[in-house]
Amino acid sequence: MYNEDNKKELFQLIGKNINYYRYHCNNTKLMNEKGFVTIEKLAEKIDSSPNMLYNLTAKNVNQGVSIVFIDKIARALDISLYCFFLKEPIQNPPRY
Repeated sequence: MYNEDNKKELFQLIGKNINYYRYHCNNTKLMNEKGFVTIEKLAEKIDSSPNMLYNLTAKNVNQGVSIVFIDKIARALDISLYCFFLKEPIQNPPRY
């Protein structure tokens, strides 16, 4: 049975993976000089607010999000959508 704990775990997994793939994405055009994509740059690329992404990636926030929104992030980072649902992230993720 799917319950609130399952939902919270899923949102935390997605948020954790978004943070991971900001540092291991395939879209080098979005990366800053330190080699990662900032929340602000990602939000600008997907036409969203940084606060939405901050909430989605925060450990203690239970932020719901649509699959379309996650797909936008995957496209921007140029990684396969399924990577956000992996329990163990991939160091060299497949391209979108």
